[in-house]
Amino acid sequence: MRRFNESHPDGPLLLAGSEVDIRADGTLDYPDEVLRLLDVVIASVHSAMDQPREKMTARLVAAARHPAVTAIGHLTGRLIGRRDPVEVDVEAVLRACAEAGTWAEINAHPARLDLREEHARLAHELGVPLVINTDAHSADHFGLATFGVGIARRAWLGPEAVINTLPTEQFLRRLREKAR
Repeated sequence: MRRFNESHPDGPLLLAGSEVDIRADGTLDYPDEVLRLLDVVIASVHSAMDQPREKMTARLVAAARHPAVTAIGHLTGRLIGRRDPVEVDVEAVLRACAEAGTWAEINAHPARLDLREEHARLAHELGVPLVINTDAHSADHFGLATFGVGIARRAWLGPEAVINTLPTEQFLRRLREKAR
């Protein structure tokens, strides 16, 4: 991938990234040496969803503070009509994101729509960069970004608050700043 970018300076830019699981103890399911090789790391909860509020909050705060984590994904873990949001102090997690420079994801998939607009607004007020992600599992899902834009708009946020609306060079600069 990096060789492709070097050999195609005017072509599409490819970044190496992964969504990683935040384990029940707050550690990530990839070793740090692998995480350091990635350009983008989105950390999300996918298991042990029934933890008490304090433990879930600590788990997400630990991930937000991990130096390799770029963004926290679908923070409340809800699946509309199928799974309630986890019990978590969203403000505490967003404050940890603000302190660490970690981004927060607005997951645009209609089954998630997570962050909700009030959480997106709070993230912005705390200085947390937001990123809209379609949670695409196929090319057909790329159009779902519209739903994430809707959340941002209902939160009274413009494109300047959404990091992946920036021109490529500005986005890459912000990504490098996060990696420090």
